[in-house]
Amino acid sequence: MSRRDDIISAAIRLAEQSAPGQANLSVREVAKEAGIGASTLRHYFPTQSDLHEAIARDSMDTAVQDFSITDPSLDPADRLFECCAQFLPTHEHRDMQLELWLTMHISALGPERRAVTRRLLEYGHNFTYECLHRWLGILAEEGHIDPAEVASTSTALFTMLDGLALHSIVTPERVTVDAALDQLRWLIAKVLEPAPDPK
Repeated sequence: MSRRDDIISAAIRLAEQSAPGQANLSVREVAKEAGIGASTLRHYFPTQSDLHEAIARDSMDTAVQDFSITDPSLDPADRLFECCAQFLPTHEHRDMQLELWLTMHISALGPERRAVTRRLLEYGHNFTYECLHRWLGILAEEGHIDPAEVASTSTALFTMLDGLALHSIVTPERVTVDAALDQLRWLIAKVLEPAPDPK
């Protein structure tokens, strides 16, 4: 593991040991946790924003799993659903996850938008799309979806996931966690539905 990775790991440990929203990810505290001096940390991360951006990107990269998407012995709809459901709020942390989703969008796109949050939002969007595209590409190779439709289907799935998050905030009594998962299952069933025989 590189020194840069050591620093990010130390910051994530600090965050995990703290109460929600109470993590002290200052340069001094992270350097102490990593066992290095603040000046060494600044060599890798010149600003606190650089450090926070690296932590957020690493968290995204490691949080999403491919599960059993490459196992052709399992139902393709179940495999795709398991992967896509990672991007929806869970029962245990629904309010916190939705609040984080909304806060990031406001911080990136609102009147007092911040460049670092905009970069993180763009990274998150690209990362999500690439995951969906990769998973659908695997199913296309197995013959479950037309390869020519992988890109447009990735966009459709991404749009639904984002829309469900928004509607979960606006109408939480209607778009519950279970309702959102049901909608995702419905779209995946449509996506993988065999094309009608033209004969």
